[in-house]
Amino acid sequence: MKKLSVLWSVILLLVYSCVTVNIYFPARQAQEKAKEIVNDIRGEKKTTPKTEPTSLLELLIPTAHASDVLNTTNAKIKAIKESMKKRFELMKPYYKKGYLGETLDGHLKIYRQPPSLKDKVKLKKLVVSENKDRESLYHEVARVLNIQPSQIDRLRRIFAKQWQDTAPNGTYIETKTGWIRKKD
Repeated sequence: MKKLSVLWSVILLLVYSCVTVNIYFPARQAQEKAKEIVNDIRGEKKTTPKTEPTSLLELLIPTAHASDVLNTTNAKIKAIKESMKKRFELMKPYYKKGYLGETLDGHLKIYRQPPSLKDKVKLKKLVVSENKDRESLYHEVARVLNIQPSQIDRLRRIFAKQWQDTAPNGTYIETKTGWIRKKD
C-alpha cells in the first residue's frame, strides 16, 4: 500500500511539473491596431464597410465592431503618432528617391545615402528619431493590448508589414530573400 501511495505521489509530481505556460497573443487585435495607427500616420483613408443587419437578433442587439473594441489609443500613442505624422512628410522625398528601406523587424533603415552631406545628416537624424518613436509606439501598444514583453518582436513584425504595405513608391522593402524596390 505504501508503494502505491509513493507511486501516485511521483505521478502527481510529474504531472504538475509538466505544466506548459501558454502565453496569449492577440494577433488579430494587434494587426488591426497596427493598420489603424500606420494608416493614420501615413494619411491613408480609412474605409469601414457598413453592413446591414441580416437577422432580427442583429437588429435588436448591435454588433460590436473591431474599431470599438480596439479604441485603445491613449495620450502617449496620440503624441507619438503626431510626431511621426510630421516626420513622415519630411521623409517622403527620401522614400521616393530610394534612400529609405522598411525592414522586416519594423524599423526604418537608410538603404543608400543621398549625395549631399547636408542631406545625409538630415536623413540620419530623421531615421534615428523615427526608430525611437517606433520603439516607443510598439512598447505602448503592447502595454495597452496586454502583450507580454517576450512577444514584442512579434508585434514589431506585424507593424513591419503595415509600414511596408503603406510605404511610398521608391521605398526599398526587406523581404526574406533580400531587398526589393516598391513600384506602383
